[in-house]
Amino acid sequence: MKKTKFSQKEAKNYYQKLYKSFPLHHAQEKKFLAFFKKRLLEYEKLYPHATQQDYLQHFGLPEDIIFSFYQHYDNHYVITHMKSRKVIQYTCLILIPVILSLVFYLFYTTYRYYQDYMESYPAYEEEIIYDYGTIPMNE
Repeated sequence: MKKTKFSQKEAKNYYQKLYKSFPLHHAQEKKFLAFFKKRLLEYEKLYPHATQQDYLQHFGLPEDIIFSFYQHYDNHYVITHMKSRKVIQYTCLILIPVILSLVFYLFYTTYRYYQDYMESYPAYEEEIIYDYGTIPMNE
């Protein structure tokens, strides 16, 4: 399915405001946004010179649309999805520092092993040659 694009800047801005105002973007919200985008495209074709104010008068404020959307769903749906969002946020807040500290520890121990390896072998070797004079050979 080919993605449809808005030809008017005002319609695109209105849709972006609505999209960004949604607190969640799960399956139900995506279906609603696709449905609403179709309605915006139809309105855009009927009124090609519509302004931002015309969109606000015809459809309403994005916050009002979101409010009415969530009024039609049961409270259980909204509460469980809001809770799952918080769980994901808290998990990320905990996991990111833990993972970063593990990566830092890994780099630190690797560097220490490298230093120990470099110190275990001499950097140079000194060879001393003594001259004892000429050694007579017995004939």
